[in-house]
Amino acid sequence: MCIRDRSIPRFAFITWLALKDRLATGARTRAWGIVQPCLLCGEPDETRDHLFFACPFSFTVWLDLVEFILGPNANPDWTTTITSITSNRRKETDICLLKLALQASIHSIWRERNSRRHNNNPTSTGQLVHYIDKTIRNRLSSLRQRNPTFYAETMQRCCLLYTSDAADDMQCV
Repeated sequence: MCIRDRSIPRFAFITWLALKDRLATGARTRAWGIVQPCLLCGEPDETRDHLFFACPFSFTVWLDLVEFILGPNANPDWTTTITSITSNRRKETDICLLKLALQASIHSIWRERNSRRHNNNPTSTGQLVHYIDKTIRNRLSSLRQRNPTFYAETMQRCCLLYTSDAADDMQCV
């Protein structure tokens, strides 16, 4: 799942914890005597698989970010999602975007969940999608010197994300 020098280290670390199912979700804290529902949708059993991406909140974020690449193959099932992303049947630009989107989504959803738990300060799915998209674009921009052609293609592909009327406030620059 590593994308080597293209990933954002803190995002890669949280993704690694999620892949190993080592995040302190409700299912894990239950062993410590703490019952914790999903703070994003109210589901009584917060597990890694629910949080990423069976939860309606997180799946909406995920779908808004990757539907232009995955199309009808976007799935809320954790195992199916990971298998689909690690498949080599896609162009390198799409693989890069999917892996960056996965890492940024996991980190941002985990951060949103913790913010709701500790600060009770919710963010909308649209705001989260905008933040993740901006983060991905910034990361791609910071890497453009290494392989200008690849990153130009990736940024161009990334710009296809916000061509719908639903995202009038998030136009590609």
